Amino acid sequence: MPQENEQTYDFICFTDLAYEFDFSDKKEAEKKIKRRLKYYKLGDYSQERIEYIRNLKNDLYQEISLQTKSKYFSKSKSNFADLADFKFEKMTADYLSKYDKINESDMKGILNFAIYLYHMR
Repeated sequence: MPQENEQTYDFICFTDLAYEFDFSDKKEAEKKIKRRLKYYKLGDYSQERIEYIRNLKNDLYQEISLQTKSKYFSKSKSNFADLADFKFEKMTADYLSKYDKINESDMKGILNFAIYLYHMR
């Protein structure tokens, strides 16, 4: 039986913010987040929390976009882009210490999603 991923407040916010760029409509992303938080009954919308996660997203985007110049980059044996191209455990520890309001399981999910989206796609 496949394991179902539980949606969390931080992960939902990150997955919507991950597609937001400078030219994006921030209000549209925030509206989508509000709708999903309500759907999953994960609590009230917090603009402060959204900005915190948005800062994490921007940091991850900048770091992963460096590709081979990233301090976390470590080319895997694959000929194609791979999640293993980044030192996942080191990234997890570093980003958990910098963004200490996010729990470890959420951070791991966020990092996996960010590496997939910004590196592998």
